[in-house]
Amino acid sequence: MFSQFFGNFLLNQKLITPEQLANGIQEVQKIHKKIGELAVRYGYLTEEQVEQIHITQTTQDKLFGELVVEYGYMNEMELEKLLSLQHNDYELLCKVLIDNKVLTKTDCTHALNDFKSKYKLNDLDTLTLLQTTKINILINDFYDLTQLDNAPVSVKYLTLLFNNITRFIGNDFTPYREFIMTEPITTKCFSQNIIGPFSACSAVYASEETFIGMASRYAQENFTEFDEYVQASICDFLNLHNGIFTVNISNEMQMELMLEPPLEDAFNPDFSKTVYCLPISFPFGTAHFIIANV
Repeated sequence: MFSQFFGNFLLNQKLITPEQLANGIQEVQKIHKKIGELAVRYGYLTEEQVEQIHITQTTQDKLFGELVVEYGYMNEMELEKLLSLQHNDYELLCKVLIDNKVLTKTDCTHALNDFKSKYKLNDLDTLTLLQTTKINILINDFYDLTQLDNAPVSVKYLTLLFNNITRFIGNDFTPYREFIMTEPITTKCFSQNIIGPFSACSAVYASEETFIGMASRYAQENFTEFDEYVQASICDFLNLHNGIFTVNISNEMQMELMLEPPLEDAFNPDFSKTVYCLPISFPFGTAHFIIANV
C-alpha cells in the first residue's frame, strides 16, 4: 500500500507525471507477489485455504499473515520465510521508474530515502503488524481532517478504507488530496449513514464506467454495463467496509455504532457542515470517497 502514497510523494515533488505514476503502479502489480500466491507456490497453503482467509477478511480487519498463523495453516517461521521473499511495493515502484528511465537511480534513491525518513519506515513495514500504525501516521499527515467532528476516528476510518480497497478492489490506485465539497453531486452516488457517538455519512461517487470497473473487481465478474449487479456490488462493498469499521470501533473504543442501509443517489449532505471528498484514481477511472459530518 505504501507505493500509492510514495507515488503521490513523487507527484508533489514534481519528479513524475500522473501518467508515469499510473503506468508504474500497474507494472508493480504485475511483479509484486502477494503472500497468498507465494504460500500456494511453495506448498504451504491450498487455493481453498487462501480463499477461506479472504472470506474471513470480509468480516475481520486482519492481515493475511495474521490469519494464516491464527488458523494454524503456517507457523511464524514459515511465514517469515515467505515474507523474506516479498519485496516492498514502494521499493518496487522505485525500481520500475528507474528501469523505465522516468527517474535516475540517484533521484529515486534520494526521494525514497526522504519518504522513508519522513514516515519512519523500514524494510518490513508493509509486511508486519506495524502496517496499520504506520498508515495511521501517514494518513494523518497526508490528509487534513481536523474539520470533522471526530478526526482521530476519521483517520481510523480512512486507514481501514485503504486496507479494504487494497484487499477487495486492487492495489493499483493513486490517492489525491482531499477537498471540501460545497455543491451537490451530479453523477452516480452510493451512500450509507453511520449512526451513534460517531455519526457520519459515507459515500462514493463516480462515472458509471468507473463503477463498472470497481464492481467487476469486487465481485470478480466481468460486468459490461451499469446494471443492478453493479449497483448491488458497490452497495455491498460500502456496507462491508462500514460494517468492519463499526466492529473495529466497538472493539477498540467501546463505541457502539449502527448502520443504515446503503442507498443509491440519495446523498443529500448538509453543506453548512464539513463534507470531505477524497479522490482515488484507478486504471478504470477515479472514484470519489466522501466522509461528512451529520
